[in-house]
Amino acid sequence: MKNSIATIEQRHKNILNILEQHERMTTQELANSLGVSISTIRRDLNILEEKNDIQRKYGYCIFNYDNQKNFDASGPELIKQSIARIASTYVSDYDTVFINSSSTALNTVNYLKAKHLTIVTNNLKIAHLPHNANYNYILTGGELRFPKEVLVGDIAIDTITSTNADICIIGCSGVDIVNGVTTKILNEAKINELMIKQTVKYKILVADHRKVGLTSKFKIADLSVFDCLITDRYCPPKLITQIEKAGLKVIKVQ
Repeated sequence: MKNSIATIEQRHKNILNILEQHERMTTQELANSLGVSISTIRRDLNILEEKNDIQRKYGYCIFNYDNQKNFDASGPELIKQSIARIASTYVSDYDTVFINSSSTALNTVNYLKAKHLTIVTNNLKIAHLPHNANYNYILTGGELRFPKEVLVGDIAIDTITSTNADICIIGCSGVDIVNGVTTKILNEAKINELMIKQTVKYKILVADHRKVGLTSKFKIADLSVFDCLITDRYCPPKLITQIEKAGLKVIKVQ
């Protein structure tokens, strides 16, 4: 079938392979290389740009190497913002909320509508966000790790252990049916595990399509401990079905 999902995905891979081999390519050059129309290539480039796989400049596009070098900190910003916006709708007035070191999880703070909240986090970057005078902000304390500006260690663990949150919003490096939810940083794995354990009502996992189906170095928890996964429309349907069978509600942002 001409426009099957498999055909489109293969064409996207071919575009990325071509861009990796060339410093820059115009839309017309890509269309000629792949033997497809300009309108088809433009649709493909719109999707690849949204996924942060390419960067479009005036008259040409290039492969986004930064997205590969710094997988967690980079990524599709519009998609991550959409995921954060949906996550924020699960937070109710007077909740206590755990937010971990994830940039997507932290982004949730920008969309909160509740009038009164307590936010507990080991993410020092929360200090750079706009603050609400009716919110309580609690940093866990602990050893500060750069470049992520994350607090870890015994002090952070003690703070989280002594707190019972209503909801947690947890980002990660990998989501896999067999290997569970994982991170690439050992010290953060324990912090995230405790945040989940100390949450009494609702546990939300946030991960864009790049991370679903991947396994990173250190396990945080089994996938089944979460109530909900918020991801995006580019996540493979087969993986979505498997995650739903594990008991999670899956929300795909557009």
